[in-house]
Amino acid sequence: MIADGFSGCSSPALGAILSMIKRAINIIQIIVPILLMISLIFTFIKLMNDPDNKKLLPRIKNAALATVIVFMIPVFVNVVMSMLGENFSVSACWNSIHQTSSRPTYINPYGDKQNQMIINNPDDYEKGNPRKQGTPLDVKSGFTKYSTGKLDYYVYLPPEATTNMPMIVWLHGDNPRVEWTLNNRIGETAYKAGVPVIMVEPFAGTDFGSRSNPGWYEGGLIPEVKKIADIVCEAYQCDTENINIGGHSRGAIGTWMTVSAYPNYFHAAAPISCCSFYGMKASSFSGMKVWAWRGSGAGTGDNNDDIYACMQGDVNAVKAYAKEVRYTIQPNTTHGDATDKPAHSEEFVKFMFEK
Repeated sequence: MIADGFSGCSSPALGAILSMIKRAINIIQIIVPILLMISLIFTFIKLMNDPDNKKLLPRIKNAALATVIVFMIPVFVNVVMSMLGENFSVSACWNSIHQTSSRPTYINPYGDKQNQMIINNPDDYEKGNPRKQGTPLDVKSGFTKYSTGKLDYYVYLPPEATTNMPMIVWLHGDNPRVEWTLNNRIGETAYKAGVPVIMVEPFAGTDFGSRSNPGWYEGGLIPEVKKIADIVCEAYQCDTENINIGGHSRGAIGTWMTVSAYPNYFHAAAPISCCSFYGMKASSFSGMKVWAWRGSGAGTGDNNDDIYACMQGDVNAVKAYAKEVRYTIQPNTTHGDATDKPAHSEEFVKFMFEK
């Protein structure tokens, strides 16, 4: 598990110190050159009014040199840290610290009325009695859009969000906008069940499932999924011992494979309607909880005997390592509808998010 948001740091204290140093360098890199440029402007004005003043030229040269040096300090530090490599604890910690931007305001992630998000303010909920998790967060409930530069992603925060909440990363299948109308209910269900959760939904593009953008694993997107999880957990101070993952169809492939790539990172996994396909590492599920689901009816994927056999094989393989494994075949349910039941199930969210 990551430690207080600093995934490559040997201790939270080291991460906090280096994070402050990195922020200080960034501030110095901006403010000092501005001040030096202002000084240069005033020196030039003096020189124009007094061309014979020989003391002004050295001042101009020194200010220009100082501006270049200050601007290059972060570049030099980053080069040194990269040369030291991940085996050196300080450089590994330094390279893992993300400088997240300020949080943008709430937006609706859906561009048309048919797929608009319903869950966007506290009045949409039967509040029940959600368990308090930590210090209250001064944030707005609902979904907010972010971007890593490579992937957009949406972060759901429940009403009365606090620090130290569980988090789930949910990976969509071939039709993300349709799937989101089902998947986003996991956050609402968890809130009603008293296990409020941060929900993170990466968006891999409208061409997801095409030859140019085939999938989470096939497309090489798994490191980006992990990066997003690290950034969000640090930003909202999630429970680092309760980071979870799930997904439907190609998202299920991504779920099996992401856990395989990052052992000891996830608390629970929920792959729905597909198997790993690409050499899952069962030992990476050590100590985890796993609840796999699929539909029994016809539909893309689930009417294929190879999919049935492959999912059963994955489930059997992780049973030797996982803390608890469940496998549910939903009657009268198609491939595309298989997410609906767990998304509305309080038993499912408690299984995933309760320790």
